[in-house]
Amino acid sequence: MTITEQKAFLQTYTGKAQAPAHPAQDWADAVKELHFEAQTAPVEFANAYGVYERLTITYEGRTVTARVIRPASAGQHPLLLMYHDLNRGVRGWHHMTRFLALGFGTVALEAEPYKGDWLADPAQAEFRMRYKDALAVAKAALALPWVDVERVYAFGEGFGGGLALLTACLLPQVKRCAVLNPLPGDFAGAGVAGQDDLDLANFAPLCRAEVLLGSCLMDTYAPPQGQAAIYNRLGGPKQWKMYPKYVHERVNFFENQMLFFFKNGIVE
Repeated sequence: MTITEQKAFLQTYTGKAQAPAHPAQDWADAVKELHFEAQTAPVEFANAYGVYERLTITYEGRTVTARVIRPASAGQHPLLLMYHDLNRGVRGWHHMTRFLALGFGTVALEAEPYKGDWLADPAQAEFRMRYKDALAVAKAALALPWVDVERVYAFGEGFGGGLALLTACLLPQVKRCAVLNPLPGDFAGAGVAGQDDLDLANFAPLCRAEVLLGSCLMDTYAPPQGQAAIYNRLGGPKQWKMYPKYVHERVNFFENQMLFFFKNGIVE
């Protein structure tokens, strides 16, 4: 396809599987029943404007951790839930500090990367467990005393984008969600069977948050048609930025747009 043809196709593609809504609703019900214990421990960092911590969450016999940076000033602050890609580790503390300049507190899940081909064998990527970890961290973050629950946002890249969208679909507190090259979407279109309750395209109709999506049109790790299946089923306000000459990589243009979006929402 030409770029024009590819864009035209993506703007109407909703995926091969038109699954009923109940798998996503089952997840939403499970989130409400998810019980956890959480505690924070200080992390030494020479920045008088921020408090750095590690959050440890225990749920259903599992323990997961997250990095936390919050403003040193008293009171409640906006929360940014941050998720990293499947094949990469969590972003560094210095990168997270950029959100401190916006007055945000950030909670970033620390998850074990998966280096395999998730499309060839999604079972090995353990999406179900990773979804639960992300949701447990989100619920624990929302319970932190400094969080303004009226100003909760989510951000992620690749699979982290998928996890950010997952929280936006299942947790009504999430008001804005910015994602770059999210996955997994459109399993059926990729020839993968039996994954309807993990396909984020089937969660998308539950989303009421504002969503900013960035898609690299040469991405083979998170195929653009899978992203289209998610985006075109989203239930709330949305905006799509396409980058024709990029693969599965970070895009500085999108990072600038993401920061503007979190401060101002969708602006045409």
